[in-house]
Amino acid sequence: MRTPVFRTFQCLCRASFASTASINATANATTYTCRRPATQGIRTFTSTSTTASGHSRWSKIKHDKAKVDARRGAGYSKLSQEISFAVRDGGTDPSNLRLKAAIEAAKKAGMPKDRITTAIGRGQGKSASGVALEPVSIEAIGPGKVALVIDCSTDNKLRTLQDVKCILTKHNVQITPTAYLFSRKGLVRILAESGGHTFDTVLETALEIEGTEDVEEVAEGEDGKPEILITTEPAQIKVVATEVKEKLPGLEIITYGIEWVPNEDTMIEVDKERTADSLEELLAKLEDVPEVNDIYTNAKA
Repeated sequence: MRTPVFRTFQCLCRASFASTASINATANATTYTCRRPATQGIRTFTSTSTTASGHSRWSKIKHDKAKVDARRGAGYSKLSQEISFAVRDGGTDPSNLRLKAAIEAAKKAGMPKDRITTAIGRGQGKSASGVALEPVSIEAIGPGKVALVIDCSTDNKLRTLQDVKCILTKHNVQITPTAYLFSRKGLVRILAESGGHTFDTVLETALEIEGTEDVEEVAEGEDGKPEILITTEPAQIKVVATEVKEKLPGLEIITYGIEWVPNEDTMIEVDKERTADSLEELLAKLEDVPEVNDIYTNAKA
């Protein structure tokens, strides 16, 4: 074993090493002694460890990156839903322009190829491996007593339940029945003014179709654009969507499907200071789970 060598510095001189210092070596130590006149005194030096400040730049980078990743995951989720809807609406034929546009948008956003393939399969009711998907719903009470219904499609029910419940547990969410706070309704979302058709025109046309329950204007839809929302009986959703599009050429249907609509008398006002951030963080984490199709809440907009 080598004997460790310890060095002791008695001063630091500005003069060159050759002209101001000599070395006295021993077996275990080497001492540097200054040859400057005694009248100049001896300067001694000590060193202490530097104490880190109360924050870390890396922790800030990680925090910022997490927010960016959350936004990216939410964006991928919406793109996946658009691809799946396009497949359900028009199949995978090359003539399906909506599917083509959705895939191009996903590629432009940097969405992984395997996730695009999975989204197409979901539109066909199959997983990426070709196995039929099974619907799974999870009900819970989230931040601020907000009710949640999480709809999933999966080829492995147990795995999906574990993944979703793990996220809910980390956010102190209680898994409990909440479906009684909602009603199942068919919803047709239409881009306002598309094809040159006004709200009144869509309203009159939709009300003539059997199964239509309500028609309303939405100032800012999911994509930030004005929409027209047609509510239907669940069994009549496809009939209403098809007929209104046939009667009003050029009308653009954004999406249609059966959803959980919160009952008006059970909706909750969200405290923006205490609850909004926690709820948004939870929803972003859930949307990042590939098997999650939709998340419904009874929170007031």
